[in-house]
Amino acid sequence: MKTILAPAITALVAAVSSVLCAHIGVPVWTMFIGWIAFVAGGMSLQTAPATFVCAALGVAEGFIGAAIIGGGAAALGADGALLLGVFIIVFAALLAQHLPFANLVVCYFIGMTTFFASGLPSTPDTALILCGGLLIGILSGVIAGRLAGLVARPASA
Repeated sequence: MKTILAPAITALVAAVSSVLCAHIGVPVWTMFIGWIAFVAGGMSLQTAPATFVCAALGVAEGFIGAAIIGGGAAALGADGALLLGVFIIVFAALLAQHLPFANLVVCYFIGMTTFFASGLPSTPDTALILCGGLLIGILSGVIAGRLAGLVARPASA
């Protein structure tokens, strides 16, 4: 029974989180991207804050990259602006591995991918929507992991 109950609980948390996102105007897919970040960041309550910070900083790097690419196209040409923008944000993400708290490089890339995949403009509303979805996904992973862990525990003697 436990082999079915734990995945069912995880699926229920995902389903409830999807409905929550839909009701507050956050694209459901961003919640799933947040859940991916949770898994990539270590799948624990202890790593969840750093996971969110790194993913959110990745969204911010996406904003920066988009500004460089869009703003530099006239002076550098489309290819030159793309080259420069991607170089800067990837270099910054890779340097983050040396930060004491926000060093989950893969989560920076998850955040950047979330921004660029969204196709949304670089606005405060976009940051709120995307980071909100990432946060809901990370929290959903924490909740699902805790609840499924409770069910999967062996009965004490």
